[in-house]
Amino acid sequence: MESFSDRQASFIRGAEANDKRCRLNIRKLTPGLLVIVFSLAGWRDGMAQGTAPSIDCARAATAVEEMVCRDSTLASLDRKLVEVYATASKAATSEQKNRLAADQQRWLNERDGCAKSSDKNACAKERYMQRIADLQAQFKLVTSHGPFHFVCNNDPANALVAQYFDTEPATARFTHDGRTVTAFIQRSGSGARYGGPSVSYWEHQGEASVVWFGRSMKCATR
Repeated sequence: MESFSDRQASFIRGAEANDKRCRLNIRKLTPGLLVIVFSLAGWRDGMAQGTAPSIDCARAATAVEEMVCRDSTLASLDRKLVEVYATASKAATSEQKNRLAADQQRWLNERDGCAKSSDKNACAKERYMQRIADLQAQFKLVTSHGPFHFVCNNDPANALVAQYFDTEPATARFTHDGRTVTAFIQRSGSGARYGGPSVSYWEHQGEASVVWFGRSMKCATR
């Protein structure tokens, strides 16, 4: 199966080749025709950027890829993910690039697992939005708030650091005990609640109830 990085590179090369051909042909047009061409080009680019996926739909390899090709919302999210991934890759260190590629391949497997969901479309949409938000938070590509420092279980050595990001959905990055994880905003009657596969966090008026990899903690801001 073609990797995400290979697909991204192919997509970018194709866009660059098309752009070069367009520049060569535009030199032959009259000023009047140029106005029409640029108007059409702006409409075409807006449509492409808004709805066209990065997937080669003629070679869609999974049921979820076929669904992305049929659905304009998923196609738009797919294109946005390519752009965010490219920005994250530029910001990553050499060590981070290897982990980034591995994480992306794992994410593709999770996304394709949506084929087994009772609501495949909603599952895929959530996977895309969370992956985009996770990358934006990891590599600080959006506005953030914090970091905020907490002491857990009344032990100054048992510290937790939280940083919040203006993503969609909203995310937080938590660091504790040598690990940093991303968690996503969840519904809450009061305070701020975030959750992820290995962490849950509910904070209200400077006090937080945290479950960190199975361990419960009570944390308070310093």
